[in-house]
Amino acid sequence: MKKMLTVLLLISLILSLLTMAACQPAETEPEEATLSTTANGKDIVQKVGPVEASWFDDAVMVGDSITLKLCYYCEENPDALGKIQFFCSGSLSYNNALWDIDDPDAVHPVYEGETTLTEYCAEKTGASKVFIMLGMNDIGLYGVDGALSAAQTLTDNILAHSEHASIYIQSVTPIVKGCEYDDLNNKLIRTFNEKLKSFAEENGYMYLDLYSLFADENGYLKDEYCSDKEDMGIHFTDTACGMWADYLKENV
Repeated sequence: MKKMLTVLLLISLILSLLTMAACQPAETEPEEATLSTTANGKDIVQKVGPVEASWFDDAVMVGDSITLKLCYYCEENPDALGKIQFFCSGSLSYNNALWDIDDPDAVHPVYEGETTLTEYCAEKTGASKVFIMLGMNDIGLYGVDGALSAAQTLTDNILAHSEHASIYIQSVTPIVKGCEYDDLNNKLIRTFNEKLKSFAEENGYMYLDLYSLFADENGYLKDEYCSDKEDMGIHFTDTACGMWADYLKENV
């Protein structure tokens, strides 16, 4: 009798365990981590963590000669930022981007063989993401506040032509030691970047801190990232451009 009771108890226990296992939900693939945020006053959901290079296929990069170096790097390394397009010109700034198209001193970008105002960068390229890195050529001529005022006008103009575009504001990058001027130096750049970050946040744009990526412990552009440290001291090496691309993929 005791043996029979023991067997029945074991059978009952096994059936209970099988029933509990059947009631457990089936294993599913972990959900992709996302982050709800706001861009240009619109609620959007973004993937958390690195994105693939193809994420930039519908992006355009606006910039001066520093960004032109990234353009050349991406042409030689097509896997860096996918099919991103570039709207750049040497000496381009927030201020002179607002000049008339026929101004004799203008340095407007050339897109598909035609000189074009920067405010058409998204409309002309069909981009839904606009990355801007300007300011180096503004600070010395127009001061921090003059540069910020022009940044507001330029971004407003871009959105007037492409209202659904998302704006990404990149900081100005540092200058190598020995190449600073009284009216253009790393202290002024940091002041500008602080205000630029506030400007981006107030307008619902994403701010990307490139300055910290390339600066040494004293705030100078690291020598190994500078391709012209005996001249202007602001332009990048291929190594720095690769870091720039990786930073964007990890932080957008």
